[in-house]
Order: sequence, then structure tokens, then C-alpha cells
Amino acid sequence: MTSFSLVGQDITEFNDPPSNASQIRHLDLSYNLIEKADGIKRFVGLRELILDNNNLTQLDLPLLPFLQTLSLNKNKIQDLPTLLEELSKRTPHLQYLSMLGNQACPNELVAGDEDDYQNYRFTVIRALPELKFLDSRPVLPSERQKADQHHTSFIMALHKETICSTSPDPYYPPLPDEDPELGPRGAGLFKRFSVLVSLCSG
Repeated sequence: MTSFSLVGQDITEFNDPPSNASQIRHLDLSYNLIEKADGIKRFVGLRELILDNNNLTQLDLPLLPFLQTLSLNKNKIQDLPTLLEELSKRTPHLQYLSMLGNQACPNELVAGDEDDYQNYRFTVIRALPELKFLDSRPVLPSERQKADQHHTSFIMALHKETICSTSPDPYYPPLPDEDPELGPRGAGLFKRFSVLVSLCSG
């Protein structure tokens, strides 16, 4: 037997896995009331994990090197960064992920949430490099490229905020004196000064 299912049993915890848990490849615990699923830690050979329609707020997974499909639809997950950190460490080859119906996943069908949903996709796609399908849509190469660009823009904006908010009146270091002996070092100092002025005035 390579599959194990406890669908619709109204269980609130899953702490008693079968003795052959390490041999199970497909685990379905959907349509329960599960808040904790510590028993999953025994299922180290999983390829597919279905946890739809439960009360999970986070996951505490073992290393699942073979997991390709994870479905978390309609749970109570709010903290996306913590979840993605867990998935990136524990599910290195995850290809299919669905999180529809969680607070961490904006509803793309609701007016005004389209941009939030796209930003969510960018965040998830960049965190999980082997992901091929997210929620109801495939991950296209062009979308992965945009996710990397979106991350770079965010880091630059954060860097600018950090530099320019250190004091009410930003301090601009003086240009180095003209000195032939400085050579490339002088040019480098001038370049860094120019970037700093550009960041804080742009």
C-alpha cells in the first residue's frame, strides 16, 4: 500500500500514523478539523500531501526530499514568510502548491486584490525554485523572471529607505580630494557618493 487516507473523519490532531508510514507515497487528510499534524513527521517518503479543509495555521514538516505536490486549500494560514521558509528547507523539490482559501493567499477574484495576489505569486515563486504550478495557474518562465525582478526592486527600495531614514537630514560624505595617487580608489569613492546622492534624492 502506497496511499493512506483519513478524509472526513472530524479529527483535530494526527499523531498516530500507521507502522508503514515511511513507505506511504500519497497522504490525504483533507476535510477534517486538524490543527496539528505531528504524525506527518513519520511520512518521510511522501510524494503527495493533501491537507485541504482543515484548521492548520502553520506546518511543522520533516525533511521531505521527494514531495512534489502539497495542497493546503481552505486552512487558516496567515504567516506566508514563515510557511515559505519551512517549505524551502523541508520540501526542496516541491512542484505543485495550492493555498487557495487561506488568509495568506489573496483572493484574485475579489476586486482590488489582483495586485496583492500577483505580489503573493511573485513571493512564493521566488522562494520555491522548482515550483511549476501555484494555485490555479502554471508558473511560466516569464513569471519567474518577473518574480526575480520584483524581489530586486523590493530590496533596492528597502535599502534606500534604510540609508535615507537614518537621520532627518541625510549626511552626504564629502567627495575625496583630487589626488593622482588614489587612482581607481578615488574613482570608486566618487561612484559610491553618486549612488548615495541618487538614492536619497530620487
